[in-house]
Order: sequence, then C-alpha cells, then structure tokens
Amino acid sequence: MQHNRIKNFIIYGIGQVFNLVSPLLVMPYLVAICEKEGLGKIGVGFSFALILNVLVDYGSYINGTKEISINRSNPEIIKRKIVSIYIMKLFLIVVLLLLAFLLICFVPFFNKEQAVFFFSFSYVIGQFINPTWVFQGLENYKWITFVNITSKIIYVAGVFIFINKKGDYIYANAFLGLGLIIASLIGLISLIKKYDLRLYKNVSKDALELLKKDFSLTFSQLFLSFYQYLPIMIISYVGGNNMAGQYRIIDQIIMTFRTYLQMFFNFIYADVCLQVHKNLKNGISQWFKYNGLNYVLVLSLLIIAVVSTKQILLYFNIRSNELESMTLFFKTGLIIPIFMAISMALKQLLFALDRNKEYINITIGSSFFSLFVFFILVKNIGLQGAFIATISIEILIIVLYGIVLKPIIRLSK
Repeated sequence: MQHNRIKNFIIYGIGQVFNLVSPLLVMPYLVAICEKEGLGKIGVGFSFALILNVLVDYGSYINGTKEISINRSNPEIIKRKIVSIYIMKLFLIVVLLLLAFLLICFVPFFNKEQAVFFFSFSYVIGQFINPTWVFQGLENYKWITFVNITSKIIYVAGVFIFINKKGDYIYANAFLGLGLIIASLIGLISLIKKYDLRLYKNVSKDALELLKKDFSLTFSQLFLSFYQYLPIMIISYVGGNNMAGQYRIIDQIIMTFRTYLQMFFNFIYADVCLQVHKNLKNGISQWFKYNGLNYVLVLSLLIIAVVSTKQILLYFNIRSNELESMTLFFKTGLIIPIFMAISMALKQLLFALDRNKEYINITIGSSFFSLFVFFILVKNIGLQGAFIATISIEILIIVLYGIVLKPIIRLSK
C-alpha cells in the first residue's frame, strides 16, 4: 500500500512539475518580448479566467471528487455522478459565456483589452472539459499527469513559436486554453469509453439538484477566488499595468507555492476523506502526518528562495535600477506561503469533516474584508501594501479555521 502511494506520488509529481515550471519558463520570455506592461495585461486576463473557472468547477473538485472516492468500487454510481456533473457544467459554461461577453463588451475596464479577455476565456472552456476531478477521486494519477504534461507542452510551444512582438501578448492565454482543451478532451474520451458514459433518464433533475446542493460552497469559493485573483486587477486599476507586471512576477513565485500546495491538497484529499470516514482519530492522525512533513518541505524551499532572491529576480529580467525595491517586495511576498501552507491544510480537514457551512461563512467574510484592506493598502502604500494585506488575511483565516476545528480535534484524542 505504501509502495503504491509513493509510486503514485512520483507519477503525480512529474505532471505537477510541468504545472510549476511552465510559467517560470515562459515568463522571462514574455517580459523580454512584451515588457512588464504586457505581462501585467496577460496576468489580468489569466486572473479573469481563474475566477470564472471557480464557477464552472462548481464544487466538482471538492464534493464530486469526494463522492467518487467513497464510491470508487461502484461503477454505476460513478457513471451517474460524472454525467450529471458534466450536464451541470454545460449549463454553467453557457451562462459564463454570456456573462463574459457582457463584461468584455460593456464594462470599460474589460473593454479596452477585449482580445486578451476573449482569448483568456478559452482557458475556462478547457476547465469545463477537464476531467481531472474524476481522476483525483479514482486516484488515477497517470491520466492526471498526462493532462498536465500535454496541456503545458502545447502552451509553452505556442508562446515561444508564435509570440514574437510586443503586441502578441493578447495570444498568451489562448495557448494556455488551447493546451488544456486538447489534453482534457483526450482524458474525457477515455472516461466515456471506460464507463460507457451516456445521458440517462433523470440526468437533468440530478444536475439541478447538484446546482442547488453546491450553491453555497461555490458561492464561497467564488469569494475565495476574488481574494486570490482580484488583487492584480485592483493593482492594474490603481497603479497601472506596469505595477501589475511587477506584482505578476512576484505573485508567480507565490503562485508556484500555491500550485504546489494545491497539488499536495488534491493528492492526499481523497485518502484523507476516506480515512476520516472510516475512523476519525486515525484519519486526523494521517492528515497531520502528511501535512506536517509537507510543511517542513515548504519551509526549506522558502529558505532557498530567500537566499537566491537576486538570482531569481535577474532571471525574470528585472532591471538593475529596480532590483532593490523588487527585492523588498519579493522577500515580503515569500512570507505568504508560510501561512498559506497552514490555512490550506486546515481547509482540507474542514472539508473531510463536512464542516462546509463553517468554511463558507469564514471564506465569504474574510474575502470581503481582504479586498477592502487590499484596496486601502495598495492605494496608500503601493505594491508593498498588497503583500502585507495578503499576509494579514492568511493569519486571520488560520485563526478562524482553528477555532472551528479545535473542539473536533480534542474529541478525536
């Protein structure tokens, strides 16, 4: 059992390396060709797509993965769950397409960069197709790795081959979306063949039930995405695209840690849910062991990043006259993953223990507060305020999660 888990982690990790490395490969090139202003616009478009992705996912990566994990020995339940969730997603992608069209055509902030946002929507279409949530529940890491590697190879190749001048920044997110669409279609076709997926009699009714059931959770996840992805839009609005480009460079390093933490969250989530479902005490013990070892690794990587600050910033084509200020911003930003690793581990336990209601309330409340604090600090302090605001909110979230979990952890002892 332990041997299989190590093997699966290695397979899963190979695919995630592509997720982590691909943005680091293309970003210096994008800065060199499109400059920081172009990178800022690409970052704003990417954040726009990520926020919409939360809506098209609609709980599939949390409740959908959990249901498939628990019922993995029952193909009929899995089949109905996959089909009903995809019907729900089909309805959502149509609504989101209409919403995106209205925003891009009639809201000035989006309208002035129409091409960037329309091309960025291709990534949302890719996420609609993406069957990774199914493979996570089944713990089929070979297919997850295939989707990750294939999509990122297409993205990186597209950027280096077709982006050759400053104005080509509008196409960067299109290659990201195209890669995800192609890789996800191949993965989905494999599931259709394996489970003989087809529409069944009450599928629309089941899809509607899922929309009702997961509404509160998705609503909270939307606010979480505002907290994670709106900052670059606020910075672009307050300080311009050049400042947004500076933020995007530092945020990419932070996002590398966030992507890794999300990878780790997804890798052990199905097993944590299963263990907690079987035995609460043993499940919490396993959760603590997994996340404790992971936290040591994260801290070690952060120390390496701090020591290598100058080399990292030079790699991203930061000019020498900006190096001192960017070093301060970068080191402040690296504090964020220290607390992010704790908050994501606690969030995982909340979901495994079915404390979704408490999570929803905390997420909505803290997201409202975070955007207000973020706007005030950026407007008055500048870029440094962006990272101070994020650190403060992560600490607040940890405290609130801890209050909810403390009595449950005590009972398990």
